[in-house]
Amino acid sequence: MRESISIPASPAQRIEGRRVLLFAAWAIVLALTVPDIVLGVLQQDTAWLTPARMVFLAALLALTFVWPLFRPLRGLALAFLVIYVVESWFFGTVVQQSQLFDRVFGGNGNFAFLGERLLRLGAALVMLLALLGMGLKRRDFFLTVGNLRAVAEPERWGIPRKPETWPGFGGRYALIIAVLLLLFMIPGLNLSLDNLSAGLVLFAALCAVINAFAEEFLYRSALLPQVLPFFGKGASLILVAAWFGLGHYFGMPSGVTGVLLTTIGGWIFAKSMVETRGMGWPLFLHFVSDFTIYVVILLAGGF
Repeated sequence: MRESISIPASPAQRIEGRRVLLFAAWAIVLALTVPDIVLGVLQQDTAWLTPARMVFLAALLALTFVWPLFRPLRGLALAFLVIYVVESWFFGTVVQQSQLFDRVFGGNGNFAFLGERLLRLGAALVMLLALLGMGLKRRDFFLTVGNLRAVAEPERWGIPRKPETWPGFGGRYALIIAVLLLLFMIPGLNLSLDNLSAGLVLFAALCAVINAFAEEFLYRSALLPQVLPFFGKGASLILVAAWFGLGHYFGMPSGVTGVLLTTIGGWIFAKSMVETRGMGWPLFLHFVSDFTIYVVILLAGGF
């Protein structure tokens, strides 16, 4: 019997295939985020969105096993499945609404907020097991400090305009984002310096470092390795940042302003992670953002 001969794809076919994959990845990101924004603005029930996302992602994951074209999206589908099933549904809904969580953390709004941050570490542990199960190594998903003095590469839109080390670029960004957050948040809140104390600062710092690590691991370390090999650095950074930003429409700050700030922030965090090959800089930058937000909220009376 004559064996079939596989003909290698031409460069044009490979480019077209990657373009289709990128469009599919963007469709996934928009499907996971935009309905929540639209229904929330229209003040409609959004409780059904979490199970709908779970079904959607499970179907997408199954599709990658039967349709070779979408096989490269398998890792992305699995990472998103962990985020929405484990973090959002199990830890974010089932556990938080349990009597045990209420007995341990339910006595105070601030304490409950800390409990929610701690649950994210549980989700991060599950994600770690999933990444290892994919065959990835620790350095593949940037679980290392990285080269803190690596070069921040110039971008065509001028951020930065020329090569410079991350201590210079990252330090400047940290200052800018802290000032911008203060300018956007302070006018809308009734702050009282009487609430300021060493305990408040330490509590804000503890919540910020836990949240920064969990989000950087879940939303950057886990997602970037799934898209970088197929889409390259530029498209991957924008894709991951857009999902992060759209997911913060109802965050703090909220609305279009919140989306823009968190999208830019997510892009900077992802850029630093890829260019330094580690979590050192993204963790620090994310910590600065969260710490600023938490201090302002606590000065205004708490969560």
